[in-house]
This record gives sequence, C-alpha cells and structure tokens, in this order.
Amino acid sequence: MFGVLAWSCTQENNEILTGQDKLTNEESVNFLPSFGQGGTRATETAFERGDEISVFAVDPNTGTALKTSGNYADNERYTYDGSIFTAAGAGISISNANTAGLAYYAVYPYSASTSNRMTFSVNKDQSKYSAYTKSDLCTAFASATTSKEVDLTFSHRLSAVSVTVRGANIASKRIQMKLTNVQTQASVNLNDNTFTGIGELGEVIMCPTATNTYEAIIAPQTIAAKTNLLVVTVDGEDHTFYVENDASFQSGKKKEYGIEITDAEIVIFRGDINPWGTEDERLDNVVPPEIQARIEQYMPIYTGVNPPNVEGCYFLDPEETVFCEDQGQGGYDPGTIVVSNYIQFSNQNMQTNTLDYEELGANGRSYSVGRGAFISGSGNNFSAFFNTVGEYSDEENNVTITYKTALLISGTKTSEGILDLYNAFVMVEKNNDVGGIIMDVNVFRIFRDQDGISYNVTWPASRTREVYVEKGNVKTPWSKYAKQK
Repeated sequence: MFGVLAWSCTQENNEILTGQDKLTNEESVNFLPSFGQGGTRATETAFERGDEISVFAVDPNTGTALKTSGNYADNERYTYDGSIFTAAGAGISISNANTAGLAYYAVYPYSASTSNRMTFSVNKDQSKYSAYTKSDLCTAFASATTSKEVDLTFSHRLSAVSVTVRGANIASKRIQMKLTNVQTQASVNLNDNTFTGIGELGEVIMCPTATNTYEAIIAPQTIAAKTNLLVVTVDGEDHTFYVENDASFQSGKKKEYGIEITDAEIVIFRGDINPWGTEDERLDNVVPPEIQARIEQYMPIYTGVNPPNVEGCYFLDPEETVFCEDQGQGGYDPGTIVVSNYIQFSNQNMQTNTLDYEELGANGRSYSVGRGAFISGSGNNFSAFFNTVGEYSDEENNVTITYKTALLISGTKTSEGILDLYNAFVMVEKNNDVGGIIMDVNVFRIFRDQDGISYNVTWPASRTREVYVEKGNVKTPWSKYAKQK
C-alpha cells in the first residue's frame, strides 16, 4: 500500500510565440519562427519538424475581418522543415497592385476545416506527445503591411494543466493520470479572439512531458466546486481528487499541481481534502496583479510547485538599485548602492511551499520579519513572497517608524549561496514617519546583489556582531572576505 499527499499551486502565464516570415523567393512568403522569453508552443521549447499551420491573408481594402471564405488567401498549409515554415503549394504572394499590403491570420495546428468560426477538439488521449502538442491551439494576427517580413505573435488559446509527482521509489511505480469531468471542445471565433468550452464533459489522459511531470490541454472552462477533476492511477489503484471551490481554467493560462506518493497506508490530503489551493490567489494577496506586471519588467518571477530548499542566511553585498518607482522623489537612481542586508529563510515546508523570513540591515538600524509566506519555482530557481512588518530607527527625530511591506525575492540557489538575487518591495503602510524617511505607500523599489551572488553567511547574534562566510567547512569573517572578492 502507499499514500498520496497532494500539494498545489497555480502557474498562470500568457505564453506566447513570436515569429517572423522569411521570403525565399519573390512570390511566396515563408514563415520563420523565433522564440522570446516565455515564447513557446505546447512543446515549451519550439516548433518541431513537420508541424503544420493554417495561414489566411486578408486584403484591407475589403476590411481586415476574416471571412468564412473568399479572403485574399484561404487556409494555406505551411509546414515546418526545422528552420522555417514553407508552403505546401504555391503559398501566399503579395500582388504589386495591392499597395495596402495584407493582414495575416495563422492557426496551429493545421486542419482542412480551419475557419473564422469553428469548433476545435483536443485529443482525449494525450498520452502520446504528438497528440498532446496537436491539442495546443495557437493563433496569431498581423496587421496589414506591405512588408515581406511580417512579425507574427502566436498565443496559446486553450488551457494547460500540469501535475508533478514527488516521493520515494516513484520510478518503480506504474503511474497514469487523467482529467475527468472536463470539456474537450472549444467554440472559436478568430475575429473576436474568443475561445469557450462547449459540449459534454469527458476525460483526457495526460501526457508524461518530463520526468515525473504530466500535462494536458483542455478547453477554457470553470469546474464547479466539489467536482472530481483528477484521477491518479498508481500500480492499478485509483486516487481521485476534487476541487473544493469553483476552479477557473482560462484561455492562455496554465495551472500546476503536485502529488506526493508516500509509503503510508492511507491517502492524505492537505487542508480540507482539497489538493487544489491556488498559488495565484496567494500571490495576489501579497502583490497586486497590476504591480506584478510592472515588477516583471525589471526582475524575474519564477512560478511552479518544485522550488529548491533555500533555508539559510545570505548577505546581499553590495546591494544595488535596479529601479525605483519614486525615482527623483525620494527613490534612488539605478545603480545606486544602498545599505547591504542579511536575509534569512527558515521553516520551509516542501509540501505547502511556505517558509519564514527575516531581514537585517548591515548597519543594524532596520529589521523586518515575515511568517508563513510562500515560495514557488522549479529546479534551482525560486521566488518567495512575503507580507512583512518592520521598524526603522529615526535617530534625528527620536522616533521608531513602523511599516508593512509586500516583499518579493527571486534568485537561483547554489551550494555557495544565491545567484542573481533580486528583491522588490511595495510599501503597504507606515507610521511615525515625521521626517519622510521611508518611501511612500503604494510605491515599489527593486534591488539586486551587484556582484551576482549572495553568499551563505551566519546570521548575526546581535546587530553589531561580525558575520562569517560559509564555504564548505571553512568560515571566513566577512570583513576579511569582502577584501578578497
């Protein structure tokens, strides 16, 4: 017998592809895909040889809306040869008389029935990788242009579900996963960019896309509370999971969940037998979504349910300003060196992905603490999110300023410390700031370790005690180590 322990969080990303057509002769347009950050199809890496897309061209003189038929070009099939998409037939050419150029619509995967309004069905058995990728509906639109090098941006239009398995001896177990009570068809309107789940509920067998990870594509939909959603079969024995509350699976979004197989005699679920707690809701409670979007312009935010263990103390020195929203109004200019900080992570729970946090300024004048916050990520990359309360000693006005902040820390864990450590914080509330020393409420600032690594150190026993860098079994006083860097 064995048990299954479930933990959960949600990864919701608008995953897009970028592409650019490449002219190989004077008449036919071929498409050359390129992939930026987050720019992937279902493969999570790139298009594969043999992938086919439907391409439509619209003459703007007759309007850019895509018609069911009678467009400048209708459903031309293009095939990926490993470097570019080439036309199966004559392809699309731009007439010299067409001075307004053409607008383009593109759809993956190719189908002879692709149209401006259609019903798209995912494969109900996605256990084979080819069936999984061909379920990943992607579309693109390019405004009218006379250029023969047209940028295309493909977006995922359905919803992805990912489940990762943890536990001892799982390599020796026979595991199958399937989604149940889900809509497998979507009503598609390419002009309105609407993609809505329709039809009867069914099952989808998930694909093993990586070691101990299973994924599937379903139509955008909402699963009602108390509905069974996931069936995990381990060595012939089924374990069923349901959603405690309504669960929304949105167009272009991915949700990640986790399962842990143990040697227990029973199945144990975290919380109220609800394995589907959402990371997205926890993040939104710490950093408002509109601020998250602005922060991601200056630092990475890593999502996922398999973050590394980051427990320990680290020294950010020198700490450099990346961006201050209040630059010129109290905020620092980019590149400004600020007071270095010690940070400490503790009590990390690998099932609920929570941990505690402390921060101490190297000058001993500021200290803050966060409890029961959460961490996301995968591999060695992580992001940790905290609501912190802190204090600052305003010696000039003889007062102690108290404050609350929303804090976000991202980096890559190594044996020596944390690489590329960024921290961003938003001022939520402050009191007693008579001198205007602390940043304004609802403003965010972002900093990083300038030399690229925040070393493992010992947490100071007091605010003035020397700290030590830990490398292997050797401890070197920071005052000495800093001179050697």
